[in-house]
Amino acid sequence: MAKTVPVREFRANLSELLSDVADRRDHVLVTRNGKPAAALVPIGEYEALEETAEILSDSVTLTQIETGLKELAQGDSVTLGDLRRELAERRASR
Repeated sequence: MAKTVPVREFRANLSELLSDVADRRDHVLVTRNGKPAAALVPIGEYEALEETAEILSDSVTLTQIETGLKELAQGDSVTLGDLRRELAERRASR
């Protein structure tokens, strides 16, 4: 759950709040006039959100994900062991 702080408190305690986010992976929701204005999240989570947004905006990637999920639902998959064996066999036959 995010800690909610008014912008005035955010300014006064920026260093402490930044440490909470960076070191303890807390979330901080900053409000202005009682309404949410910004969120401070750990950099790893921000990067993951950016990557997710990029994936979701790429129709080709979404189509490939949907195809893969359908194949999994139909049982059309191979185990990691089978894949490794097949790759080893291909390398050996070269």
